[in-house]
Amino acid sequence: MTAKRTYEGLFLLDAGQPDFEAASRPVRGLLERYQADILSIKPWDERRLAYEIQGRRRGLYVLTYFAVDPAHMSEIEHDCELSEQILRSMILHKEALTQEQINAETPVTSGASRVGQEEEEAPAGDEEEDRRPRRGEGEGRPRRSREVQSKDADENASEDEGEPVKDEEEQE
Repeated sequence: MTAKRTYEGLFLLDAGQPDFEAASRPVRGLLERYQADILSIKPWDERRLAYEIQGRRRGLYVLTYFAVDPAHMSEIEHDCELSEQILRSMILHKEALTQEQINAETPVTSGASRVGQEEEEAPAGDEEEDRRPRRGEGEGRPRRSREVQSKDADENASEDEGEPVKDEEEQE
C-alpha cells in the first residue's frame, strides 16, 4: 500500500435535502468505501444552476479535503460519474495543504451567501438570468442610429416611386 495523498474535492449535489448531513451522505459513503480519511467536509454554497442537470434547477456545492491511496482515485472518479446523487464533481491533488486552508470559511459558513435571500426578495418578473435578448441585441452588430434608419427609409421610398435616387453631387 502506498502513502495516502491529500485531495480537494468539490461535489455538486441535489439541494433538496433538509440538512447538510443528509445531503453530504453520498460523498461520505463514497470516500469511506475507499478507506479515505476525511479531513474536512463542509457546504460551499447552495445556488440556482445555470441550466438543468438531471432535471434539477438548484444544487448544493460541498467542499471536501480528504487523504486516500492514489490507486483508488480513478475508481472514486468513476463512481462519482455513475452516482445519481452526485451531479458533478471536481477533484484536485493538493501538494501542501495547511490546516488553515482546510478550516477556511466558505460562503455558507461565513454568512456571505445571499443567493437564496436575493431570489426571495426579488420580484418574479425581474430575473435577469431568464431574460432572453431582444431582437438585434447580442448579435455582434452595432445598432444603427435613427438618422441612418430614416435616411435609408427615404431612399427606399424614392426607389419605390420610380424616381432615381440622386447623389449629393447631382442635387447641386
